[in-house]
Amino acid sequence: MSVEIALTPQNPTHAGLSGRLVCFPHAGGAAERFHDWISGFAPVLDVRAVTLPGRGRLMDQSPVESWPDLIESIVTRLQPLADRPFAIFGHSFGARLAYEVTRALADDEQAPNLLIVAGPAPQMAQRDRKISGLPRPAFLAEIEAINGTPPEVLANTDLMDRMLPALRADFALLETYEADRASKHSPLPCPILAVGSDNDPQVPFHSILGWRHRTRSRFECRLFAGDHFFPFTNPDFADTLFDYVDDALNEHTKDLHRAG
Repeated sequence: MSVEIALTPQNPTHAGLSGRLVCFPHAGGAAERFHDWISGFAPVLDVRAVTLPGRGRLMDQSPVESWPDLIESIVTRLQPLADRPFAIFGHSFGARLAYEVTRALADDEQAPNLLIVAGPAPQMAQRDRKISGLPRPAFLAEIEAINGTPPEVLANTDLMDRMLPALRADFALLETYEADRASKHSPLPCPILAVGSDNDPQVPFHSILGWRHRTRSRFECRLFAGDHFFPFTNPDFADTLFDYVDDALNEHTKDLHRAG
């Protein structure tokens, strides 16, 4: 099965950059969520954002409910971007997807130099309640209750009608994710920075700290003020992330130069 994955195009001014950041959005999200980062981090970092079928510019395509198909297609698109030091960031559902993509890249010896995750560790991700197949009113009520979609999106009926298939597909993926198997995964070779907020009941601190078991390299954990959408609502987060990623990728570049 072939799945089309869209990545934000490279800005020509990024041609000489030393670092790259690839971003995965929350359930139902698209690359537009990272517009401010893409423009704000230039020209120091080449920021790319992933859009999956069924959302954003790919809204007319059918969403994907198969982990293997989705991961394989994303990895195929990302492999050419591993030509320089790069980091991967994932938020909420995107954190799970970023982790699985990083695992696949690591199997091909193309792991990113840093994985940043804003969501629960994969071995703690099992959803007891299945909501993806609920009728529309019940499904939207569940989405609103778990604070998993921006309020302004939920209030837009026309947009929600178009987004529902993608949202259902993403939650179906989360519901079929095998957390027990994830607990037995080999630790990743790259460092992990796990980030969370102080007011997100869906992602408690212990589920963020659980990422320490998913790497054999350096692990760090940082908390920020905000709710589930703190990466986009906390005014300090983007600058903090930028500084962390820039330092990490620059250090890797220096190591390569010393080795050469």
